[in-house]
Amino acid sequence: MKKTLVTLALILAAGTAQAVEPVNQKKLTSLLDNAGLESMWSTDLSLWIKGNGYDKYTLEGFGNQICAGTRGKGVGFYVITFWHQFGQGKITKVKCSS
Repeated sequence: MKKTLVTLALILAAGTAQAVEPVNQKKLTSLLDNAGLESMWSTDLSLWIKGNGYDKYTLEGFGNQICAGTRGKGVGFYVITFWHQFGQGKITKVKCSS
């Protein structure tokens, strides 16, 4: 039941989500480039960052710091997905809202 309610809340939040505008996408990408992290926007709601060998918990910490830095600044809703530098698939995801 709890899982169903959380899923429903995420669907409702995503349905009313404000996309990240290109100017804010560029700011975030530039910030990540300066930190030495390779990233790309696959859509206006989805930011992908290469994991660079960090473990899941470290990357979740990075993602939460990025979210905290953009919260309240009108950036919008987006999901950060960290992916493997070597191998396949995602490592973890962090959801950010304004």
